[in-house]
Amino acid sequence: MSKSRYGSNLARWGVCLTVSVLLGLGLPLSSGAQEDLPEGFKQQGLPSPPPAEQIEAGKRVYFTKCVWCHGVEGAGDGPGAVRLWPRPRNFNAGTFKIRHTASGQLPLIDLDLLQTVTHGLPGSAMPSWEGILTEQQRKDVLAFVTTQLVQDRSWQDEEFEELFVLQLDQLTPKQNTPESIKRGSELVVEKKCIECHGLEGRGDGNAFNLKDDWGFSIQPADWHKCWNFRGSRQDPYNVRNIFRTFSTGLNGTPMPSFADNTSVDERWDIANYVNSLCEREHEIPAPQGQVSDQTAQAFSTALPLPIDPLTDKPKSNFVIPSKFVEGDLPTDENDERWKLVPRRWLAMGGQITHKPRNFVNRIDDMWVQALYNETHIEFMFRWDDRTKSIQEDEVDWDPTEVNLGDYGVEEQAPQGTTFAEDPFHQESIAAKQKDGYAVYSDGVAFQFPVKWQELPAPRKPRYFWGDERFSVDLTKWTADGTLGVYEGTGWDQDLTELDFQEEVEVVKAEWANGRWTVIVKRPLKGDYEEVAYLEAGKYIPMVFFAWDGHNGDVGRKMAVSAFYYLVMEPQIPLTTYVYPGLITVGIVIIEGWVLGRRANRRKEKGQA
Repeated sequence: MSKSRYGSNLARWGVCLTVSVLLGLGLPLSSGAQEDLPEGFKQQGLPSPPPAEQIEAGKRVYFTKCVWCHGVEGAGDGPGAVRLWPRPRNFNAGTFKIRHTASGQLPLIDLDLLQTVTHGLPGSAMPSWEGILTEQQRKDVLAFVTTQLVQDRSWQDEEFEELFVLQLDQLTPKQNTPESIKRGSELVVEKKCIECHGLEGRGDGNAFNLKDDWGFSIQPADWHKCWNFRGSRQDPYNVRNIFRTFSTGLNGTPMPSFADNTSVDERWDIANYVNSLCEREHEIPAPQGQVSDQTAQAFSTALPLPIDPLTDKPKSNFVIPSKFVEGDLPTDENDERWKLVPRRWLAMGGQITHKPRNFVNRIDDMWVQALYNETHIEFMFRWDDRTKSIQEDEVDWDPTEVNLGDYGVEEQAPQGTTFAEDPFHQESIAAKQKDGYAVYSDGVAFQFPVKWQELPAPRKPRYFWGDERFSVDLTKWTADGTLGVYEGTGWDQDLTELDFQEEVEVVKAEWANGRWTVIVKRPLKGDYEEVAYLEAGKYIPMVFFAWDGHNGDVGRKMAVSAFYYLVMEPQIPLTTYVYPGLITVGIVIIEGWVLGRRANRRKEKGQA
């Protein structure tokens, strides 16, 4: 994919050279020399400079709230930057991702930048400042940033800067009909979007070879997580946000503008398709990105997930229901019986309580479903992971060992450097995202308190592998094929392998198109002193863990959930269906007998 003509620095300086030559020759510039604007764009004048007192007020805000990440000179090299990926924005070059302006151009200060400061950038460390800074303070800090920290460009540079603004408010979104969604699925192939974003849109097409303008590793967006889109503006299912990104591109990244090679109508089709991929309550399969008429129809009517306004993520339901099924449990994800039970979205966060900590967490959520029969329970886990990671070399430690420092598995020490001293920040977390870590095996695990029935309310064992008083049983699978069940008695205590693992089975483990599907089956009952005894009709606390091997996740470096509660819905006895039927039949018989008696009595009286 080639970038828009407005995003090409070469083209920009070529225009400047042409202007200089013409002016030097004393020739006037004709309107015919100006290129036509892309469809949907309109030229707008440059803004006036802010007053000095506003700049000074913004400086106070910046050095109170912003300097810690963005740095003293605004180069994205503050003391917190070394642990962040994506890196904080380097303001010096005047390169900003989220804009209404054409590719390569400066953003609108009072719209684009103000919305960024107001709403934050989901999927990054940039928070929403609404409620913390007043609107005036947000405008003040932007006055300081745009005049004092942006060094290579200026909003008042009439010679070199232009603003071609996408008229998004004047464009009517195309209805997300099945036809539009299906056409969008064809366009993302035609425009080669899948080369980066993957066949099914999970960002696995070119996951580790892309870099931003500063040389840091950057990954294509996962279209199934619209709440992580940087420009979602706390409104993730709004198709306008996606249309804007395809129209303007993301400056400083490999994501180009499509304004030059698509029509407005085609961009709405693409936006409708991408928006339809963002997760809904029910799974809508589109294997290999193939969208049939039936699939397009399902996409067009599916309702978005409710979004929690406090987290800007899907709302969490902390109860994981499990339905009873007769016979053998499912052997793959396509079994129709999975539709009997809702899937639950699990929020996952990086483990940052104990070293080695996971400051860059790549597995930020997971889906889980559960079914059970007379003897076993089965969990299906599905989570997006841009690459299948399997450890190639043998390691020196056993699966039960958790203190891996003796084997060289250490937390990366902070390496605080300024941009002037080290433009590429080679020792930062962001610089190591491509190939700076040893690759271990992907994995997933879940734990139950061993004697959860005896926990005094509201006491729970420590979420991190239990404690000495209340141990846990931990079932863990890794992509190299290892499956174990362990007793955990604390975050720093080696695990104890349990014989119960002989009865646990991995029914399926498959990575395809940027997603893992792992189905694990285990008995409902075991040794009461060693493993959790699962009972129907009870709230059983459990915690989930995940490891991304390409992120260097191993041991305590991992993603972890909060406590959730498994509820195995009791089996409905056959008598529940039989007795009401028998009672109904009995009532009908009795009522018929009574009515017959009354009729006979009337008949006898009439004859008398």
